[in-house]
Amino acid sequence: MRKRVPREYEELFCVGELTEMEKRLYGGDPYRERVGGMHYCTKTEKAGDTLVLTVYPILGRSDRAKAEAARKAMSRERQNRYNRERARRRLALLMDANFGRNDLHVTLTYRGTPPDYEQARKDVRNYLRAVKRMREKAGLPEMKYIYVIEEEGGDGEKRRIHVHLMMTGGISREALEEKWGRGYANCDRLQPEEDNGLMELARYFTKLEQEKHRRAWSASKNLRQPRTTVSRTRMSNARVRRLCQEMPGSAAEIMGKLYPGYKVGAVEPYTSDWIPGVYLRIRLRRRCP
Repeated sequence: MRKRVPREYEELFCVGELTEMEKRLYGGDPYRERVGGMHYCTKTEKAGDTLVLTVYPILGRSDRAKAEAARKAMSRERQNRYNRERARRRLALLMDANFGRNDLHVTLTYRGTPPDYEQARKDVRNYLRAVKRMREKAGLPEMKYIYVIEEEGGDGEKRRIHVHLMMTGGISREALEEKWGRGYANCDRLQPEEDNGLMELARYFTKLEQEKHRRAWSASKNLRQPRTTVSRTRMSNARVRRLCQEMPGSAAEIMGKLYPGYKVGAVEPYTSDWIPGVYLRIRLRRRCP
């Protein structure tokens, strides 16, 4: 029988440093001391040139009961913070899985008085249909895209609308700019960061979700989803202890052996106020040839 995948309880862990009391309690190697004696699970998410490893403790029955109670008692503010952060990370992986250096970032604006939000959505969809026809005529593969419409001003201030659009490359930037026809258009090649991929663009796209309290971005239906695998044996307790020692140097050494061809971009250690163990998120990027 296939074993049940252990729950992460990600929302119960805190990002960043331990409290001053914990630092005094655990001495000079606090995260390593918080590893405890439990087993650890490793979730691997592969998205294009990005790998994200999540290493989390496999809780016993009593600790699972504590975790469930803490999760149900979580404040709405903390839950909202967690949801926003999770949405940003998921979008970054979706972007990394579908777009790279040969693809494009297009900014579209309006001349004169901009339309309302719904009309802007119609304009963007018409623009995307026009670009699809251009691609079909050129014999190019089906286009992928993600876009967000940003609306600013109002309530006495000058209203502005502009669109940020990520799309598959292949059509010249000049042709894409000219096709908009409703105002200024600027098209640039995507430049994923060496360590973080398209994380910064994902942060910008999801910024509006925090302001509007709803998903702000839209996407084509043909996007490839990140591939996720879970292992109970990838990271032994001893290896997790080594990862927590002298971060990020130890992580770079261990990950270099486990994932040759990849470079460690970030190591984020988490601890929890409710349950034992540590929670690590390690972001790797494929080394450029």
